[in-house]
Amino acid sequence: MRVITSRRLAGAAVVALALGLYPVTAQAAPVSADCAWTVQRLPEVEGFAQQYARGTDHAGHVFGAVSNDYGDTEVPVVWSVDAAGAPWVLGSAHGAPTTVTALNEAGVAVGYYRDELGRHPVRFADGSYQDLPVPAGANWVEAVDVNAAGDIVGTAGEDIIVWPAAEPGSFRLLPKPAGSEASANGIDDAGNVIGTVGLDSAEGVRIEARLWDAAGQSVVLPPVASGAWASPVSIRNGRVLGTEFGGRDAGIVVWDLSGAVQWHLGPRYGANAINADGLVTGWQGVPDGLIQRLFQNGQAVATPPVGFSAGASGSALTDAGVLAGTSDNQAAVATCR
Repeated sequence: MRVITSRRLAGAAVVALALGLYPVTAQAAPVSADCAWTVQRLPEVEGFAQQYARGTDHAGHVFGAVSNDYGDTEVPVVWSVDAAGAPWVLGSAHGAPTTVTALNEAGVAVGYYRDELGRHPVRFADGSYQDLPVPAGANWVEAVDVNAAGDIVGTAGEDIIVWPAAEPGSFRLLPKPAGSEASANGIDDAGNVIGTVGLDSAEGVRIEARLWDAAGQSVVLPPVASGAWASPVSIRNGRVLGTEFGGRDAGIVVWDLSGAVQWHLGPRYGANAINADGLVTGWQGVPDGLIQRLFQNGQAVATPPVGFSAGASGSALTDAGVLAGTSDNQAAVATCR
């Protein structure tokens, strides 16, 4: 069995909605009269025409990339969220195309590089990239997220892989049902991992959203809508954020760590990131397009400004409410105060 169960699956579904049912449209005015947006572009990296902010370390730094071909080839970069100081250009691993997928407050970045054999996981710390160990014969492995302690989670073929910071040079694979394919989407500071599992069923492949605790025990994160399936995209401070899909509709779900639903909003909504206060960045479908939104407790509370595109990472929103993204092909942050 080979199915796509990673964060890319949810992203592809959102793209399909945007190109089909919901064509792109301009943003509406902010929904909160008390909220005034400020967009701050981050310092440019000389020699590059485009720069993108994807996510944050949940605090004072933004990660992303710079490019001259709209992302076909890119160089990872870290900025200060307050735009102070020069960007930190991380460069590439082994001189190969490299993507950074997450960053923690200690300055540890994780991701992967690509070559003719596949994708290979790396960790960036102390000024250089280090290869992460992989199962024998694995040639398609991505590091996806890193927590405050430096524990790293990723996907190795059809398995979820964890590299514990306390045991350098080691890894473990999380348990999953026999014959299934699992894919990681995130890890929190307690070592809880979120991801998806694809299982064969009489109706075809059934996709389940799951959470694994630090001991490897998992619980299903159920969709709310009948016949839907869900993909968790972000985990922070005891909450798991996901998007559920059913037919041509989508919805936002927030679960607690037991899998109980805290709130749900749908149809025609989707999610990207959640911060420690439960503030969510995502989108709302309207008759002529998609509108970016901020949500809390099942309600839309603000609308990011026209021309600003929020980062797609599950860490795009800091715990202080700063949103990382892109404005006019330049990395930027937006705040609403």
